[in-house]
Amino acid sequence: MVGPFRKFACSSSNRWILPLALCTVLTGTAPVSAQDAAPAQSKVSQFVDEILESEVEFKVGLRRSKIIKMKQDVFRIAISDPEVVEVVAFGSREIEVIGRSNGSTTVTLWLGTQQQATTLSMLVTVTKDDSVEDRRRFEYGELQIMINELFPNSKIQLIPVADKLIVRGQARDEQESIQIMAVLAKNGAGGGGGGGGSSNGQQLIVNGQAADPFPDSSKLPQATIVNMVSVPGVKQVMLKVRIAELKRSALRTLGVSFDGAFKEFTYNALLPVGANTLAGVFTEGKFNLMIQALSNNGSAKILAEPNLVTLSGNTATFLSGGEFAVPTVVGVGGAQAATTSFKGFGTSINFTPTVLDHDRIRLRVSPTFSTLNKNNSVGGVFGLDTRTINTTVELREGQVFALGGLLQEEQRGDKSWVPGLGDIPVVRTFFSTKSISRDETELLILVTPELVHPIESEDTPMLLPGMQVTEPDDIEFFCKGHIEGRPNCHHRSTVWPLYRDRLCECRRNGNTQYNRSQNYYINGPHGFSE
Repeated sequence: MVGPFRKFACSSSNRWILPLALCTVLTGTAPVSAQDAAPAQSKVSQFVDEILESEVEFKVGLRRSKIIKMKQDVFRIAISDPEVVEVVAFGSREIEVIGRSNGSTTVTLWLGTQQQATTLSMLVTVTKDDSVEDRRRFEYGELQIMINELFPNSKIQLIPVADKLIVRGQARDEQESIQIMAVLAKNGAGGGGGGGGSSNGQQLIVNGQAADPFPDSSKLPQATIVNMVSVPGVKQVMLKVRIAELKRSALRTLGVSFDGAFKEFTYNALLPVGANTLAGVFTEGKFNLMIQALSNNGSAKILAEPNLVTLSGNTATFLSGGEFAVPTVVGVGGAQAATTSFKGFGTSINFTPTVLDHDRIRLRVSPTFSTLNKNNSVGGVFGLDTRTINTTVELREGQVFALGGLLQEEQRGDKSWVPGLGDIPVVRTFFSTKSISRDETELLILVTPELVHPIESEDTPMLLPGMQVTEPDDIEFFCKGHIEGRPNCHHRSTVWPLYRDRLCECRRNGNTQYNRSQNYYINGPHGFSE
């Protein structure tokens, strides 16, 4: 050992011998014997004078610095990772080491003169700044106290962890949860509200960047909010929906069709054929006259009463109608391919309930009413006549929300006539046809939200719809004309003839065989036969 340095060399016995592993690294080969190691040690000794390791190790805090005063002049500095530390020189004998990021790196100094230089290697470790974490805990703790005073019905806890701010606790209702997140968020919008996640009120939502705890406080590292605030209470909402739609239509048509041949003159007029026809034949020459008069009135009623169950904040969808195929061609040139998608029509309603309080619900309703329109078809695909509404209301549990006033009236009139003759007032009826149609549609939607719980297995009703519907026996079906049997009669036409013969045989032979036959033919509430 010479001075503060350790000197390694591969030479004669009066010097330090380089370790075998280091010789392997420098030469690229692994000596296996003394005869093989001698040439390698000679080569390393010829080119390598010394290998320096870090002689000094010290720590510096993040965003902190240490000043080192040297006894000799420093004329060169090398930093392995400038992202970890920064070195600033003050004169020739003073340097300042500044911690920039967590980690370790090597700083090498060349002292003295270039002709007689001394090298010093230092291992610098940058540690985390505990004062910043303490400052974050203190300031977010003060903000936590202020929020709990501002919202006394809620209990919130702010926990800074790494680059995140965890918000946990309970909020009184959904509205207070949104307001709390709006206070904490940087943009003041809350970034996604709180509560309404799952049925037990728990959720885990990342809500964007957190705002500084206090405008006049020191600048803290930016944190991401993780919302773990729960809103107690029932989160399952059942929507009782009643949809009533009434359509009325009326049609009136009047027209005349006739054809005639008067010697060398022939005239033919064809008008639409109606339900009521008056025809006459004139014997002089050939002349046929037909008058059509049609009056039609129709009405249609649609009533649907679905019950939809969904979680708070989730959307429930109801569709009463149908779907039609829409072909789509994708690709270019010879790489085209045809696909088919289906488009729905009819009455479609989307409901999004949000529980704000223990019995206050915000309901967003988006109904869409569409009908097929053959006159608006493209490429053989029907068009749609659509009416869409989007509204949001707040109501208590059990109250009724009515969406009414959805009236639509459509009136259409057509008239055609023979030019000239159809303009004469007296005879225009015989040379013209006209029709008038009128359609009226009235729609009413009633929605009643209710908070519901799942029922226990022992509370499940034993009798479900259809369980008491049985097959009638031969007498009830053939003689009485019944298509449903009595609830206590379990007649089965598939096995009853064989079962009846086996039953009669068992009764003749004794009850032992009869009881054994029940294992093969079990009817009624016990199960089915084998």
